Amino acid sequence: MNGRAAITAGVLLVALVAVGGFAWTVSGATRSGVAPASAPPAVPDSGAGSGVVSVSAGAAEHPAAQLVLEQVQLYFNAVNGRDHATWTRVVSPETAGRETREAWLDGIGSTTDGTIRIDRIDPAPGGGVLALVRFVSVQAPDDGPPGLQVGRICWQVAYPMAGSPPRLGVGDPNGVLRAPC
Repeated sequence: MNGRAAITAGVLLVALVAVGGFAWTVSGATRSGVAPASAPPAVPDSGAGSGVVSVSAGAAEHPAAQLVLEQVQLYFNAVNGRDHATWTRVVSPETAGRETREAWLDGIGSTTDGTIRIDRIDPAPGGGVLALVRFVSVQAPDDGPPGLQVGRICWQVAYPMAGSPPRLGVGDPNGVLRAPC
């Protein structure tokens, strides 16, 4: 690929990611308008923000909203508190089986998550739900994911959830949008 084609491909990729992120972000809004109290939280000027999970007005209407909220809150409490035992209880058995305590702690490193919001809850193929969650992480840049080793990242993640209570499927790179913020 020549230089001009590589630049064009790069610009198109950035544009597609930006459009996809914007579409995903606004797709949770109701057609009749969203009350100011339902607006997504602003990204704080610094740090991760509150570790308390909030729920959009649309997501709150889903029959599984309370269970999803409780599990997502436990998940982020486990990450922020370095509590592997709780984390293994709220993620899918497949996810829990892939991570020893040591590997999990090494993977999260210095990360702290906050400004957490469940934007949407949709039915998932094969049962369960798909929770669309946004949050901010702060960490030592070396603890950032490969290719994004920065001190603060804004995430939008699609967590498949199934079971009773619904457990989070974590680790699918196709369900993640992330950028420095």
